[in-house]
Amino acid sequence: MSRMRSLSCAVLAAVVLSAAGCTGSKSPTPRPSLGEIKIGVLAPRSGANRGAGTEAQRGAELAAELINGEQGPAALVGAGGLARLAGAKLTIVGADTQGKSDQAAAEAVRLVSDGHVAGLVGAYDTLATEVASQRTERLGVPFINGDTTADYLTKRGLNWFFRTGPTDRMLGEAFVSALGQLGGTGQRIAVLFTNDQPGNVVAKLTEELATEGGFPQVTKVRLEPGGDAVAAVRQLQTAPDQPDAVFLVAGDAGDATKLLEAFRQLRYTPDGILAFGPGFTETGTLAAGDAEGLFSSTAWSREVAGRSPVAKPVMEMYEDRFGAPMGDVAAGSFTAVLVLADAIGRAGSTDPERVRSALLNLDIPGREMIMPWSGVRFDNAHQNTAAAGVIEQRVKGLFRVVFPDELQPEDDAAVWPLSRLRKG
Repeated sequence: MSRMRSLSCAVLAAVVLSAAGCTGSKSPTPRPSLGEIKIGVLAPRSGANRGAGTEAQRGAELAAELINGEQGPAALVGAGGLARLAGAKLTIVGADTQGKSDQAAAEAVRLVSDGHVAGLVGAYDTLATEVASQRTERLGVPFINGDTTADYLTKRGLNWFFRTGPTDRMLGEAFVSALGQLGGTGQRIAVLFTNDQPGNVVAKLTEELATEGGFPQVTKVRLEPGGDAVAAVRQLQTAPDQPDAVFLVAGDAGDATKLLEAFRQLRYTPDGILAFGPGFTETGTLAAGDAEGLFSSTAWSREVAGRSPVAKPVMEMYEDRFGAPMGDVAAGSFTAVLVLADAIGRAGSTDPERVRSALLNLDIPGREMIMPWSGVRFDNAHQNTAAAGVIEQRVKGLFRVVFPDELQPEDDAAVWPLSRLRKG
């Protein structure tokens, strides 16, 4: 449905030129043509997390196609397009961050000064997102993040940075709540994590959540990035106090895959292995053959989407178009673009201040989205308080929802090993 107000061609031309003001580039590119609104996508299209970058770009492109008139679910937010903005079309402009903070910052500036984007989404890697959003803060341009979960990003007091997806704490709380519900608080928890910035942040949060939830923690093992995953898992396997559940935290997809392979190679099968951290968000990582029985905390669920009249056709369009499953990163980027476009429509303008004001006042109901959340509502820190985590387990090659109860299918076929610890 569309909430977008009409805007004349003359006014549209003025606001597009205003949003595209140059920041000092010596050789600026031509201004966008009348009727074109650009959104920049920062993503790692090369480097260790290039798979996630590809997903982010694809999700953004599909969102733009639906906004521009491609047939999709009528109830989807933004489905009415930007037609009332003098027939304006949305254009996605991609930029490769290479997973590096300095590259992400440089590309953010280029997209604003030379690319004349009305706003940005991205940038997946935590440090890249941090530095790029600091740069866009000085430029005064809306930055919507849909694929980075580090809590501190929305605690910096930035005026122009917004996050649509859940934080690490939200995702971790879902894990801890599920553990408590199924097995009680007597279960012993271990943490195996990569010794990098995202790994350390999530590992520390996991410890805090375990303490808050009343779970005893027995072991903590560090893996140096690119290090010997087998040795790290063996250290956990031979620990004096064996854990009931292992939080497996990886900062990138390469280490995440190596850790899963190490568990398989050593035939080490604790009652529950819970994948956590950005390394597990790439679709291919958790789809590996050695991930059977693994639990993950996710912002997106294909199973839930398959039961939604809004999410299912979008998911099918994505998978038909790109020949790959729609995962966390693609869904997050898709949602971020829709939210930014909806704010532009509500503002009736690409003027940054008006778009920012519209973002602050958004109240998108969950029934208009593809995500398993109650909607989009930003708090004073610009975090979407309606986002949430879903716990899934891979059973016979498919991910099945096991928490929360209200999202489980009626024919639930998932078998949680920890369920045998259920009290009573």
